[in-house]
Formats: sequence, C-alpha cells, structure tokens
Amino acid sequence: MHRDLVFKNKNIFVLFMLATIGYGIWRMLGDFFYLEQTIIYRHAVADKSMLYITESNTGATTSFVYKYYLYTAQKTDEVFLEDIKNGYEPFLVTTDPGVKVSIEDRTIFLKVSGDIFKFNNIAGSAFIYLNSSPF
Repeated sequence: MHRDLVFKNKNIFVLFMLATIGYGIWRMLGDFFYLEQTIIYRHAVADKSMLYITESNTGATTSFVYKYYLYTAQKTDEVFLEDIKNGYEPFLVTTDPGVKVSIEDRTIFLKVSGDIFKFNNIAGSAFIYLNSSPF
C-alpha cells in the first residue's frame, strides 16, 4: 500500500515536470514564430478608445494583411503591441489596403473592397458598421 502512494506521487511529479518544460519551450518558440505587425494608422474614437490599424506580411508570395483593433486610449503603443503578441484579437482582418475609415463620435464606419477574413462588430466602447463589396 505504501509503495502505491510513492508510485502515484512520482507520476504526478513527472507529469508536472513535463508540463513545465513544455510550457517553457512553447514560450521560447512563441517569440520565434510571432508574425510581426507594424502600426500604420491610429485614431481616437471618442475619448476612451483608439482605433489601430496594423500591417503584416507572411512572406514574399502573399499580400499584406491589415488588422483593425479597438483598444483603450490610456495605454501606449508599446503596450498595445505587447498585448497583440499575447493574443489580443482584431475586430477586422482584410487584405484591402484602401479601406475607407470614417469616425463620428463613438461610431466607426468602414468601407472595404476585397477579401475579409474576419469581422466582429461587438465592441464595448464603440459601434462598428461595415460596408463591403468584392470589387
């Protein structure tokens, strides 16, 4: 009976060590595989939010991808980029470099011509309206 308890504790310890090592490797490789984004536009939305547009390129044969974020205005650009690295999600992902953006008070109007990969109009501090066409 005493032997079984030692054996179970050893398995738990090995499992814990494997999970810790796996997490460490994942964190180290996460920075290596991170898709770098650069801020190309930012604009205040009302007084509490900021609209950020980032540009990223995945390779020589693919087009640029533009991601649109609604983020708090109280934080800096560096904190924003760090939050993107940690998984902060955009509300719009498109390949259209010429999106028409119009901001009125707490409302964002977007006109997109081209591919849209993701869109979510649920944002806590602003209303988002999208007008899209394939050409």
